[in-house]
Amino acid sequence: MDYSKLLNKEQLEAVTTTSQYTRVIAGAGSGKTRVLTYRIAFLLSELKVEPSSILAIAFTNKVANEMKNRIVNMLPDVAPFLKISTFHSFGVKFLRNEIHNLGFSRSFTIFDDDDSQRLIKDICVQRGHQKKDEIVQLAIGYINSKKCKGYYPSDVKLGHYYQEEECLEIFKEYERKKNEMIALDFDDLLLKPIIILENFPEVRKRWCEKIQYILIDEFQDTNDVQFKLVKLLSHPNSSIYVVGDPDQTIYTWRGANQKIILDFEHTYKEARTIILDQNYRSTKTILDAANKLISNNKKRVPKNLFTNNIHGDKIELFKGANKDVEAQHIVSTIKKLINSNKVSSYREIAVLYRSAYLTLPLEKELIKERLKYRVFGGVRFYQRKEVKDALAYFKLIVNPKDDISFDRIINVPKRKIGEKSIEILKNESASNHLSYYEYVKNIENYKTELSPAVVISLTSLIKKIEETKNKLSDDGEFYSKVLEDFLIEIGYFEYLDLDDDAEERIGHVKMLFADMYDFIKKNPSDGFDTWLENCAIATSQDDMVDDNYISLMTVHTAKGLEYNYVFIIGLADSVFPNARALNEEGRDGLEEERRLAYVAFTRAKKQLFLSMNNGYSFVLEGNPVESQFIKEAGLKMPEDPVFSRRENYPRIKKTFIDNPSSYYPDESFDDFPIKQEPVIQEENASNGITDWKVGDIAVHEKFGEGKVIKILDESAIIINFKSCGSKTMLSTHKMLSRLKDIKEMN
Repeated sequence: MDYSKLLNKEQLEAVTTTSQYTRVIAGAGSGKTRVLTYRIAFLLSELKVEPSSILAIAFTNKVANEMKNRIVNMLPDVAPFLKISTFHSFGVKFLRNEIHNLGFSRSFTIFDDDDSQRLIKDICVQRGHQKKDEIVQLAIGYINSKKCKGYYPSDVKLGHYYQEEECLEIFKEYERKKNEMIALDFDDLLLKPIIILENFPEVRKRWCEKIQYILIDEFQDTNDVQFKLVKLLSHPNSSIYVVGDPDQTIYTWRGANQKIILDFEHTYKEARTIILDQNYRSTKTILDAANKLISNNKKRVPKNLFTNNIHGDKIELFKGANKDVEAQHIVSTIKKLINSNKVSSYREIAVLYRSAYLTLPLEKELIKERLKYRVFGGVRFYQRKEVKDALAYFKLIVNPKDDISFDRIINVPKRKIGEKSIEILKNESASNHLSYYEYVKNIENYKTELSPAVVISLTSLIKKIEETKNKLSDDGEFYSKVLEDFLIEIGYFEYLDLDDDAEERIGHVKMLFADMYDFIKKNPSDGFDTWLENCAIATSQDDMVDDNYISLMTVHTAKGLEYNYVFIIGLADSVFPNARALNEEGRDGLEEERRLAYVAFTRAKKQLFLSMNNGYSFVLEGNPVESQFIKEAGLKMPEDPVFSRRENYPRIKKTFIDNPSSYYPDESFDDFPIKQEPVIQEENASNGITDWKVGDIAVHEKFGEGKVIKILDESAIIINFKSCGSKTMLSTHKMLSRLKDIKEMN
């Protein structure tokens, strides 16, 4: 095989090096996987290395299989002997052979994260706690944290962790019960091999003699435990070859230690570093922005990606008045791409985002325009569990005969209603020809086998639903606020807060209320049931059968992928970069967020589109400002006067969507041929008040007197009532009046 014809100069150097320790710094799109694959082929075909003496580690099973298939296509005879796997897959194979040294059965089972958490919760209950108690999540976090660092209970020295003594006792019981069940969790798959290699010299000697060459992909994402395992599997004559890019370290929150790749030359004094900085993926325009962005990071190996590709189309930036305008613009631009000769299929297009809750406006617009899409790394917005739970409650408010919805939420949040009780409820309601809801509502009229505790729990829930139904009458309060208060009252947000990804799930539910709020503003004559019908249409969309989709995914999910046209949405401070990352990790958090943005930029091959909006965000509880990453990339977000005005210029807004080039700073806005028509404010049917100010005293026919404490926009205000506290109100509602106006009338 003539490698010189298949590789560029730096790639050839990386494939054929004779250095014992090699660090390949492979920039985005520089052919990293190609180099690693050819390196293994070179060892086998040119250096005549035995396949069984090579251990190649990939970041995912998918990549491992792809690498193995490529090598098998080049060298068919090596397949049965070639070991390419993830760290955890290797750990399983190692333990099947060696775990008996610890007196443990080779027929162990493996707990996933959910299995582990269920066991921890059961232990907490057995120790007198409730599953919803704070200690449960504390213990889960504590055990994860300790095992990620390589600690078992016997390794732990008590420090200052909140309720650490109890967490440690739970940790001990967790390990004991897991051992009784002959089970290992994911961390054990790495920690147990380390224990064996450290404590059984003959086992380590045997494996070190077996493995002569260790090659590791995505080395920037290696954690301390994984690297410790690598060092235990190596000896003074072992060859260690690592490939990665410090600029793409985006998993420190899962334990990845960037210092491992940065300090490789200090760990192995004779190590050689080869930099792959020729990008084969992106245009010069995209790379220029990506290079400028990542150059702001301090913790990196300096490199500047270059390409011989064309300069390419300019990066398009867009700032919308709100999330709907942003979504409309993105979909409008996608349609233009599809209708042009640039794009031959949907699969060339991807939309990336920092947090999954940002997808709702975009998904609605894609559905409206009948464009095929798929959400990767998750499910569609309306199919997410927390969204379906909330909608189930809302549907029961409208239709108490909806047994499907009742069955979904009967134990969400947990109400300690067992399967037997649920079966009794179903049988008794059926025998009385009533829905579950109707039966519970009138259960005092029937003889039931349900326990008093279950009856109290269910009737209490029905009472709260009925109270909410009454509040949804014409009081002028936004029903989005009424329903949010309802979910708070039944403990649904507390229930979500117990989850590991609580922030994102709560964000999804808040986005649902934002959608409700927007619907009220745009359709004041339509009711709550109409909004529900619109949701039902979206949830009933069938999955597409072919694979020709616009791809929607988080940036983390997009790692390693590439698309001709990439849209990055929600580029606002506190969203991207993420506020939580900055608050918890400071400068290191900012550098990781910047690396994440760099990964997002470099997924694009032909053109990159960046967008944000400055409409009020219910998640941020304020109006976003553009991300600092825009300026750091040498770009400028357009500032157009139309979007700083109120949202009653439909003709102008439509024309801008049809002519996206008008948003770019190098175009002249003054030459834009639009006649601004005068705004005609329709007189409110109730002659409602349109000029509320903070501090005004409002009088509501039902709630009484209160003070205006916030103006959300022209449609909504927040009033702190003396009788019932703060409520979000329709500003022009007929039941609202202002105290000074009443005095003037008198």
